[in-house]
Amino acid sequence: MTSHSTKEVERRKLLDLVGDYDDPVSYDEMSEEQQREIDAMNLSEMLTDALAEGENVDFKGVSFILGRLSALEKPELIPIVLNNLERLAPVAHSVAAFFKRFGEMEERTREEAAIAMLDPILRNSKYASEYYSIWILSIFASNPVWNHAESLLKIFRETSSDAVRRFAALALGASGTRAQVIHVKQYLQSASSLCRTAMMIASAKMGPDERKYLKQSLRLHDSFEKLCMTA
Repeated sequence: MTSHSTKEVERRKLLDLVGDYDDPVSYDEMSEEQQREIDAMNLSEMLTDALAEGENVDFKGVSFILGRLSALEKPELIPIVLNNLERLAPVAHSVAAFFKRFGEMEERTREEAAIAMLDPILRNSKYASEYYSIWILSIFASNPVWNHAESLLKIFRETSSDAVRRFAALALGASGTRAQVIHVKQYLQSASSLCRTAMMIASAKMGPDERKYLKQSLRLHDSFEKLCMTA
């Protein structure tokens, strides 16, 4: 059993090795000696300890560890994150940072992660707050490899949150195809400006002539909306 003081020493060492939160050093950028030090640490145990059972989850510690470990791209940490999504919901921004930093991930692992993260939103789970939903959807908006366009369209259609609908539209713009995005345009006329611009960006998945006709039919006057329709 690792003592509390030893765990704190290891946590401080991790901070020194990985660097500042805003400018972390990736594992590949480290020297061989630094990589050996990282490899010697039980990162899974560090994260598991921060998520220890009980009402008082160390959210500051969890956010700290996920923020720094995201730079290391350690796939063995993914199951711990996915198995604790409910407990990690209050620090969903760190979950998003963790997954966005992975340059490469096995297709099966990404598929499992995508299903696990979207499931609480699709089920309207009590812990899938607007905050959680926005940050999780930002993962799908960041890279088309996350796919799951049909689930994103379902969220877009069924959510009562303007902010969640906006991020679902942005995610469709990245991960969707014309087949999904074509359903978005029917919401344009009644949408708030927040959602409207996201839908316009997503419309880039439509055919050139189709999009041109849509732009003409909207009779745009706002310069930013015009820009979104040409992005």
